[in-house]
Amino acid sequence: MSSRNQRPVGSRSATSIFYLLAIGSGVMRTVSVSFDIVALNTMISDSIAFGFMAQWLALGVTVVLVAFLSIPLKHNGRKRPIGYSLDPDFGRLRLLPRRPMKYLIAGGLLAGGSTFFYYLLAGQTDASTILPYGQLVIIYLLLGDLLAEKDIPTIIEVQCIVSITLGVLLVGVTPGGFDIPSLLIVLGPMNVFSALYTYLQRRAKRMEIRPGLRVDSLNMRLWTLLFMNIAMSLMMLPLMTPATWTLILQTFVPLFWVLLGSALTTFLAMVMYVRALGKGSMAVVNSLGAVSVVLGIPITLLGNLLFPGAFGTITADVFLWALKIFGVTLVVVGVLAIQAADVRSLVLVSVNPRAGSLIDALFDIKGVETAAALAGKHDYLLRVRGRSLTKTRSAVLKKIQKVPGVVSVRTLIVLADYK
Repeated sequence: MSSRNQRPVGSRSATSIFYLLAIGSGVMRTVSVSFDIVALNTMISDSIAFGFMAQWLALGVTVVLVAFLSIPLKHNGRKRPIGYSLDPDFGRLRLLPRRPMKYLIAGGLLAGGSTFFYYLLAGQTDASTILPYGQLVIIYLLLGDLLAEKDIPTIIEVQCIVSITLGVLLVGVTPGGFDIPSLLIVLGPMNVFSALYTYLQRRAKRMEIRPGLRVDSLNMRLWTLLFMNIAMSLMMLPLMTPATWTLILQTFVPLFWVLLGSALTTFLAMVMYVRALGKGSMAVVNSLGAVSVVLGIPITLLGNLLFPGAFGTITADVFLWALKIFGVTLVVVGVLAIQAADVRSLVLVSVNPRAGSLIDALFDIKGVETAAALAGKHDYLLRVRGRSLTKTRSAVLKKIQKVPGVVSVRTLIVLADYK
């Protein structure tokens, strides 16, 4: 594996890398869902049979990809795996340590439940009605962050919640009104499982195997997918009849290239998603990934122009399209507002010389991402993330000042971050 001190220092902003990963995961996920929609509308009508084939082929593809990406190549006189370009923490295909593995097993089982319900909904004929509902998980994650901090939301956060929720509902509206059964499935088990999965993936990605080296997203994807498939299959098997197995045998070869396209785009989507989780908050990552809501409508329109009927029937109701466009606007506004509310700071802390080491106490404060001991005028350097300047001051800085031994605190707001 690569260590942090081996990584070249680049001029690209860490913030821009984060946005690229989060938005890129949403784009790849949109393409992946499009493969599924085309297959279900033109080649196979049984979404359970299709999902079973798609996920187990995806596991095989993932094993081959991770093994290939483990091949070392020389770069600037050093050997690095091909997968280093996807995740600098990646070294080779391997079994991960016990602690992160526990999170991956639990996350995989939860993802299996969410994936099962996704395929129940995947028989929907319009891609633009499937993609939006999954983005409601943003609300769960944002509320989870607020409950974890035992703090009330800011006005901006309330506006984000309302804007994204209304936008998603409007984009997902159909000529007959809202698809209530689908909405209940998404609001209930599907997004609850997804939110818990996201939390566990974030915990695993932020663990350090050794100083300067975190768990890599490629092996995380592989092992999560294995346990996800086990859980999903256990839920699907009671619904699979002998006719389902016959259909799988008959359609696997004709569907192979579609399944392969879905597997490759999903692999890229999840690798970028997990890396983004390692850099930012869960709600913001999923909010930026809501680009899938925006892309769902043009993909449906363009797809039906190129492949008539492949993306379902397009309604000619002008009022309905006006609602969808307005919904997209609300989602974009909510996403931008969440991003704008995210504040990063560097905090310089001076302590009483007799206080002893306070680095553990400072690092344990909610909102402190990293803590470093210094030699010089100041004793500690903290990297702090807050949802707003007010929240940073009330939820983080006051707690730092209350740590016994802290004499003074100086805060610097980060405008741009490069690494």
